Amino acid sequence: MQDGFMIRRLSQLIPCSGRSSFVLGFLVCLSVCFFIIYILSPVLGISTTFGGHGHDGYLEIGANIIRGNGFVFERGGASVLHRPPLYPFVISPLTLLPESLQRPALIILQSLMAGFIALLIFRIGKYLFEGSTAGIAVIIFLLNPWLYWNAKNPMTAIIQALLYTLFVFLSGGLVFSGAEFGKVRDNLKRRIGRWSATGITGAGLILSHGAMIAVVMVLLIIILVTGMIRKNRDAVLAPIITGVIIILLVSPWTYRNWLVFGRFVPVTGNAGVAYADGLVHWNICGENARRKGESYDAAALRFAGIDGDESEYIQYWGLKDPKIDAVFNARMKEHIRNHPGVFVKKLVLNSIEYYFPTFTYPFLAIKVFSMGKLAITVFNLLLWILVFVGIYRGRGKLNWRTWTLLGLIVLYGVWYFPFVTFIGHSLYTFGTMPFLSILAAHGLESLNCKGNHRDSQTSAS
Repeated sequence: MQDGFMIRRLSQLIPCSGRSSFVLGFLVCLSVCFFIIYILSPVLGISTTFGGHGHDGYLEIGANIIRGNGFVFERGGASVLHRPPLYPFVISPLTLLPESLQRPALIILQSLMAGFIALLIFRIGKYLFEGSTAGIAVIIFLLNPWLYWNAKNPMTAIIQALLYTLFVFLSGGLVFSGAEFGKVRDNLKRRIGRWSATGITGAGLILSHGAMIAVVMVLLIIILVTGMIRKNRDAVLAPIITGVIIILLVSPWTYRNWLVFGRFVPVTGNAGVAYADGLVHWNICGENARRKGESYDAAALRFAGIDGDESEYIQYWGLKDPKIDAVFNARMKEHIRNHPGVFVKKLVLNSIEYYFPTFTYPFLAIKVFSMGKLAITVFNLLLWILVFVGIYRGRGKLNWRTWTLLGLIVLYGVWYFPFVTFIGHSLYTFGTMPFLSILAAHGLESLNCKGNHRDSQTSAS
């Protein structure tokens, strides 16, 4: 009786609608972040920094944008090439608040984003799977320790995860509602609204990180091919119009880069130095291996054949001079051509370290540098175990739903895998967490269903 009561009480915590998922996500994220900042931080001395070098300079760019100083880290400084524009513009109004209120305001904003992610997880999970999978997926997502690390800091991970999940959700609508729109010819307003929303979201995703260009392009191509296979005019037209909207919204920033830097840079630069840093991290850059006491960036400069102190060239983890960025990019392309095996090796090593950061250099050695890295390793390991449990339980009937979610996880991360290594805010994997949470919930639900089936057999006997 007591066990049954506890189970019923716990089951009541699982959201049963998109609205309750949003409310739960917002309130939990807000409460946990405030608890960290106002209770744990004064006692344990954690999370005392806000902005600055450790948070990639987004807050500083936002402050300069709103004050009319341009897209720079400090007034009178060089224009920034290696940071995407969306997030600094979004948070720039918060920098007008008194300093003591900026972090609480940011937490509220990013808790709202977390709530919307929870809502989308529920909607996608409900569409793909039966039972309590959608609600369990929301709970799993809210158990992720890195959600709260990101929500309390001025970093791009949460807004990027939101935009990726929303773009996938809207893109799915373009695919699965194409047949309906093909029949309902007078539903033009609804079609235009869906195409516009998808285009705006896709443009925002690209402007949140340059790597997302490939993600958006691949998804639109998939929609286009699907429409052609189904011979549905509206499903073919949707990605074309959406793509045009995206180009129109992104091109002003690309033009800005052309005017300021004299180069065609769609969103951001810095791919070459990130690639070099990754080689240094894994000690697979040959004679340019990192020397004792040398920073990653200093070793990366040697890899590119550049002499001088790193402070001359690098600020907030990126290059100041677009000409030096071009040198790094050329060196990166040359290295990939000459050492394809090293490229593949780094891709595999990074893909493991991104999810399990205690497995690190020199070759997936187990090192516990911090409790944070240990926590994210354990959490992600549990998620992936549940994913494979779900696949194993459903062997012989592995359907398009599981493959689609796995594909979306790969699609987000694969563009990061060849480059830089794990970073504190887990940007390179956080955008996959909504889909990984759904798959893990499906695996957990499959265990529960198996247990229920066994209980019913026992009762019958």
